[in-house]
Amino acid sequence: MKVLIAAGGTGGHIVPGLSLADVLKKTKPESEIVFFGSSNRMEATVIPEAGYRFYGVKMSGMTSGIKAKIKSALSLIKAGSTCRKVIREQKPDIVVGFGNYISVPIVSEAKRAGIPVMLHEQNSFAGKANRFLASKADAIVCCYESNLTQFPADKCRVYGNPAATKAAETAFDKAEVEQMGLDPEKPFVVFMMGSLGSASVSEIIDEACSLFDDDFQVIIAEGKDNDYTFRTQSKGQIRIVPFVNGRSMLKGCTLAVTRAGATTMAEIGALGTPAILIPSPNVANNHQVYNAKELSDIGGAVMIEEKDLDAKILAETVNSLMKDEARRNSMKEAALKAGKADAAYRMIELMEELIPHE
Repeated sequence: MKVLIAAGGTGGHIVPGLSLADVLKKTKPESEIVFFGSSNRMEATVIPEAGYRFYGVKMSGMTSGIKAKIKSALSLIKAGSTCRKVIREQKPDIVVGFGNYISVPIVSEAKRAGIPVMLHEQNSFAGKANRFLASKADAIVCCYESNLTQFPADKCRVYGNPAATKAAETAFDKAEVEQMGLDPEKPFVVFMMGSLGSASVSEIIDEACSLFDDDFQVIIAEGKDNDYTFRTQSKGQIRIVPFVNGRSMLKGCTLAVTRAGATTMAEIGALGTPAILIPSPNVANNHQVYNAKELSDIGGAVMIEEKDLDAKILAETVNSLMKDEARRNSMKEAALKAGKADAAYRMIELMEELIPHE
């Protein structure tokens, strides 16, 4: 089986694509996997570093405004010729698109060439690219029941996010916590506001540090692009670090305080991590709020929108949950029930069904 995976733009699209590829490579090592994405965004570096062949094209995003739309349309036309060449040369058995505008030309060309197409939607509120491509897809793998009203229901399979499959296999790296000078055997709460971090939430966390109870440890991952400088000292029960191994931390922590991006939500579900979710307000269609609401509505997490957050509310919520083991266990059970750790395996089975067999 030769698979072309279109994934790019952000980690929310790239991580599921790489997760599917990794599981496919492990379970069916004879498979050939190639990736397609933007030549000028993070996937052009991340995917080759992961060991996969990558084909890229420069393309403008589908933003608002007449000039931007014209620029996007022209770049789409130009990308089409590159995509035709990739499809003709690579001859994939199936194309799997993980959303983002970069998937539009390659999926369109695959469909034109008669190649089966599978889409994957990570969020509870479907993105523009996948909604546009839905009519071309042979199957659409979703993570939420709400997606069934956003796409042709007969094409949908609610299998979940392949990132959950990778997360379910994660082991807690105690050494990482020990290197911080903390005890991995003692309860700890981890704060992770995405790989880039959040200055606005960091300020609230900083103010809340003095209000946390003394009977648990605190690990705060600042993020790689966070302009906020913490006043709280990284000492005693509190450690402030640039970044952490997210999956390992979700596996080992007593409680996580995170954003509600698609990959994080998949990992929380796969691992059953009790979590306080603070959705980012700076994303398209406010989809992180929808993601968080799906889990909080079934008792799998607590959602606090950033507009409602302050240091007192954050500290009180953290302290309360860290004291309440019964509630955390209930949250864990609900999260695991919602999580779909077999997502990648089910996607691979569906891919094999979609590929014509002589």
